Amino acid sequence: MPPITPIVKSLIFLNVLVFAVVYLPGTMGYEFDLARYLCLYYPGGDQFEPYQLVSHFFMHADLTHIAFNMMSLFFLGPIVETRIGANRFLLLYLVAAFGAAGLHCLEAWYEINKYQDLATVFSTDPTLSNLNIFFDKVATGQLLDENRQTVSSIVGKLQNQMAMGNATPQIIKQSHNLMLEYVDYLRVGQPMLGASGAVSGVAAAFAVLFPWQKLQLLFIPIGVYAAYMIPGFFLIDLVLGILKLDFDNIAHFAHIGGAITGALVAFYFAKTTLPPWLNRGDPNA
Repeated sequence: MPPITPIVKSLIFLNVLVFAVVYLPGTMGYEFDLARYLCLYYPGGDQFEPYQLVSHFFMHADLTHIAFNMMSLFFLGPIVETRIGANRFLLLYLVAAFGAAGLHCLEAWYEINKYQDLATVFSTDPTLSNLNIFFDKVATGQLLDENRQTVSSIVGKLQNQMAMGNATPQIIKQSHNLMLEYVDYLRVGQPMLGASGAVSGVAAAFAVLFPWQKLQLLFIPIGVYAAYMIPGFFLIDLVLGILKLDFDNIAHFAHIGGAITGALVAFYFAKTTLPPWLNRGDPNA
């Protein structure tokens, strides 16, 4: 691999600097939570601010999160930057980051409208079947009410009452209110943070520009062509994003959005930009 390139070096420095500024005060006993202001919230929610569209992709949840992203950027980024040039690489990185945020927000919008419609269906036809349909894919075991009681236990009690034919107006109202609370929870949204979307764009660009370059994971001494390995990871992202497993708190569609936009930009640059060894007179190559 080539030596670390200027834009990759600057991006790694900025990510590490922001991580230190955000999280080091907490390790020293200060309680100011800067992270909650810099993460990206759903644009329709009260906590959204326009600057979060940029600030969120310099944020990371923990050391493992930033280490994985920065290692991926360190190994793949310089090769892509050398191929397309510094300015074009920075553009690709930023476009991928915004593409990741865009698809993530689009997914959130779809989920909010889907559950809003399901709540409306229950309000007009309050049956056990419609109650089950609403909460079928909801990770109720991870959600708590104001009394620190899991939503799964509340839903279970409501289901038992309705299954025994005790669908009183109070039970129906409680069920509907719980549905509306979940819709509000989605509208406020779990914040998104991390450079994963932008890094996914860099990885997808690598697969476009160097499809027959072999890659291997750490501690696995088997090389796999980039054209197979990198799309394979994003296929896993797609499956996990659709399944929405209870224990999974990863923005898989952000990865996919970053990969799609990164790949599209790379396709364009592959057609319009000569490799630097063929066009040494171009200062941006």
